[in-house]
Amino acid sequence: HHRVDRSDPPRPLKTMTAFAVASLALARLGARDALPPRPRATAAPTRRARVGKPAKASAGAEPSSSASARRPLRMIVLRHSDSCTEDASLKDHDRPLTAWGRSAAAALCERVVDAEWADPDLVLCSASTRSRETLAAMQAVHAPLRDATTVFMGSLYAVAAMDGVTADHLKETIVEWAEKAENETAADGVTARAVRTVLCVGHNKGWEEAAGDFTGERVSLKVANAALIECASDDDGSLTWAKAFDESASGWTLRAVLTHGLPDPGACEAGPGDGGGQSGGPGDDGSGDEAWGEGAPFPA
Repeated sequence: HHRVDRSDPPRPLKTMTAFAVASLALARLGARDALPPRPRATAAPTRRARVGKPAKASAGAEPSSSASARRPLRMIVLRHSDSCTEDASLKDHDRPLTAWGRSAAAALCERVVDAEWADPDLVLCSASTRSRETLAAMQAVHAPLRDATTVFMGSLYAVAAMDGVTADHLKETIVEWAEKAENETAADGVTARAVRTVLCVGHNKGWEEAAGDFTGERVSLKVANAALIECASDDDGSLTWAKAFDESASGWTLRAVLTHGLPDPGACEAGPGDGGGQSGGPGDDGSGDEAWGEGAPFPA
């Protein structure tokens, strides 16, 4: 397994506009993401970060390199689950999931498994607490999710607050980390498997915008929703992530938008305003739209 934690949260200034805040945060986190990972103590981590190499698949379980290269490229653009906004002492970055949010994340994972999309080779996850806990709830349901190369990135939190830039940031990040994962060699000399499926866990409004930019369709992602996006492979198996993201490529297809399927709770156990993602606080509206008034500084 390879896990990298770049989790230092941005510190938005309330007196600045949303765009300026996100721009400053992204610049800081982008520079930090380019550096080698450094140890960072956390008070109560959801899961201890493990740094190593991707696990070797059991005999016969991994397709050949040629067969793997002919698989389509897939992205799972997944919005974090329902989080609590009642505790005013918490920074937006540090808001945890509600109990209903954990159940919704687990229920969504079951639907992703049923759709046979639940075995990503690479996971790119926002470093926010609600994103980390969403991934952890899914891993508790489907253990193979732990086998993927996993990267926690502060920039995925910051970039989601900016207009029209999330898709480009995801393209660059996926290409970079897919190449890193594919070029790694396990201790026994076996080359890591090709990266053909990437799970991206993050925030609106950037996640909806990115899914729409990739597919040309209007995509709505409420909390614990996932867009399944696919790009068919070339006949000769030469399709790379960089080529798939090039404007000259055939493009991406929206296969489905999966939901958790649970009834919305009557009220959040931590207080009103967060049930089902219908938060009264900035940046967590269930639709991903109304929270984005003038000056709203946080991703949803």
